[in-house]
Amino acid sequence: MRRAAALAALAALVLGACAVVSPAAQAAPPKWRKMPSPKPVKAGSLNNVEFVSAKLGWAAGREGDRLAVWKWNGKEWRRASVEGTFAPSGLAVAGPRRAWVTGMDLAVGHALYYNGKKWRKVAFPGPGVPVDLAAGSDGTAVTVAVEPFKGDSSVLRWKDGGWKPWKVSLPKGAALDTVEVRAKDDIWLGGSYSANKKVRALLMHWNGKRWKRLKVGGNSTQAITQIVADKPGAAWALRGSTRTSLVRVDGKRVTDRRLPRDLGALTLTQDGQGGVWMLPYSKNDVTEVPYLRWHKNTWHFLYGPRRDGVPGFGDLDLVPGTTRVVSVGGLDRGGERYPVAEIYR
Repeated sequence: MRRAAALAALAALVLGACAVVSPAAQAAPPKWRKMPSPKPVKAGSLNNVEFVSAKLGWAAGREGDRLAVWKWNGKEWRRASVEGTFAPSGLAVAGPRRAWVTGMDLAVGHALYYNGKKWRKVAFPGPGVPVDLAAGSDGTAVTVAVEPFKGDSSVLRWKDGGWKPWKVSLPKGAALDTVEVRAKDDIWLGGSYSANKKVRALLMHWNGKRWKRLKVGGNSTQAITQIVADKPGAAWALRGSTRTSLVRVDGKRVTDRRLPRDLGALTLTQDGQGGVWMLPYSKNDVTEVPYLRWHKNTWHFLYGPRRDGVPGFGDLDLVPGTTRVVSVGGLDRGGERYPVAEIYR
């Protein structure tokens, strides 16, 4: 999405907070904890989060019937000045001076761009409405879109200050769900396509010169729904919604393992130690957010702090250069929904 500070200094930070931490707290094992949440003026929730550093992150969601974008400054979330009533479908950040939001409203695509000073509307030419968005630290940004009625997919990239169609040779019947960008020569597409009257998982990689389609084993009738790249030419991916599989691509090797307990997972991010965190789907009566981690070839089940209400979380992201992960969503309480955030540290 560089580890240079001393361990003692890192232990004294909560994403840049200046609170003094006791030696006992420094030695405490990491776990999921509450972190400061946005303070909305209307009920709302968060469904996207992206971090650049411990002192800079963005989150997007809804506040009432309007788009809401929040900026993390190391201590608190502050509301950004944005215009729009659309629901965000993607958030990508390339650094302190470049960020993007895409979304849809009544089958119409919308987009915003942040230049380091303010957010502004930019045209979204389509075809289709954006369903996912990603950017690399080098400023490369790509979004994928789907036409709501025809089902055709398209790929667009950020070029010369706007979204431009990118002609990609997709297989027949391709339906794109997700995109991941590590750099201009390391881009991933995921979704599904039709072959011999059957639906197959679609996973494609761009190396800067050409697109290559990778064969995904296992029950390949389920679509690739999320991708996160962790090193050149290597990535993790989720395949399927209910009864999800975790896919690993490392060089020419593609492995596929079913999540334990036949779980379904919504999204994933790196854990900073060679593994990944996932957000499993949860029941509508839980009071703690469930988390699943694949680490050192072992599954780990963890839970967030107990909440006074029912949490429903939508995204999580690794804070670059650390092993900390921030997760965001909403909390249903008293007939209203409020944006909330948690951190693993």
